Amino acid sequence: MKLNRHGRLAPVVALAVAALALAGCGGSSGGKSSDGRDRIRLGIGSPSWNAGYATLAVSEARGYFAKEGLDVDVQLFPSGTQVAQQVISGQIDVGLMTPEPVSIGHAKDTGLTYFAQYWTRWIYSLKVPENSPIASVADLKGKRIGVTAVASSGGTFARTAMKTQGLDPESIKLLPIGAGAEQVTAIKSGKVDALALWDTQYQIVENSGVKLKPLPVPGTENLFGGGLAVKRPDLKKKEDLLVRFGRAFAKGVVFAQADPEAAVGDLWKLHPEAKGAASVPEDRLLAGQVKVLKVRLDGQKAGPGDGDGWGRMDPASVTATVKFMTAAGLIGKEFPATDIYTNDLIAKINAFPHDEIRAAAKKAA
Repeated sequence: MKLNRHGRLAPVVALAVAALALAGCGGSSGGKSSDGRDRIRLGIGSPSWNAGYATLAVSEARGYFAKEGLDVDVQLFPSGTQVAQQVISGQIDVGLMTPEPVSIGHAKDTGLTYFAQYWTRWIYSLKVPENSPIASVADLKGKRIGVTAVASSGGTFARTAMKTQGLDPESIKLLPIGAGAEQVTAIKSGKVDALALWDTQYQIVENSGVKLKPLPVPGTENLFGGGLAVKRPDLKKKEDLLVRFGRAFAKGVVFAQADPEAAVGDLWKLHPEAKGAASVPEDRLLAGQVKVLKVRLDGQKAGPGDGDGWGRMDPASVTATVKFMTAAGLIGKEFPATDIYTNDLIAKINAFPHDEIRAAAKKAA
């Protein structure tokens, strides 16, 4: 997998305008690799590789992408907003993103549509140090909130949480604190009063010994988390490509569920920078990163007899998310949830021998 890194993006609320401006300069599909495999470009909204994406490393390291005839180019971006812009412009084929950019872009007819779920629940939340006097969202007025980037979805969520509680979203100050060690330093030093991150990032912080407590945000308990999205016409035009990609992705999830330690090992082989500080014993690093991976795997259905297999979206959850974002003022008008998702490819994606993948994982152990 080839890793590219990109700069800061425009605020999430400007997604549709920026995306439409990019639409005229988009590239075509990835074409063919030198060995005849179909190239596919995947964008993920993360400042760096971490164990939350170990399933993706498994799909590469174990040859699942290659067996599906795919050469996958993974590109990292600061947030899902920029991922969405890149998909709309044609610079990448598939984007792994949370619901905000897809829903916000709907009003401008950007046409982004999910074909498989990745996050099984709403991943963003607000947390503060365990001994902080801050006890509610209302207490955040005038406080400094740490986010990976000012225009990140975490930042959008922090402002949304304030607004849903009848508070001024501009009364908080968002401070970019990057990822990993930078986040830990920011919260330990008192540079920030609270954090607006996502589930695996919080686990990474807590692995360092920082104890956190959540600030409840009513209405987020049963929301859709997001997943793999494309431009709507590509659902038909690139159906075979998307099914093969989704299948290889799902195989990585099944393997990681059976042997999370081996999955983290695959991540370290492909992306050594994700391993962490050399001064920390390897067994401790592994244990901490397995915890991060298990946060991501929690609730992921991955096989026959487990619902309809990996990636299926719950209509009620997607509908609830559209309603929540409408109430929060992120989108101006409610729309049918089916405008931004389809489960039509899920059966084909899950058409592989799950038990064989699990057996291979046990053998690796």
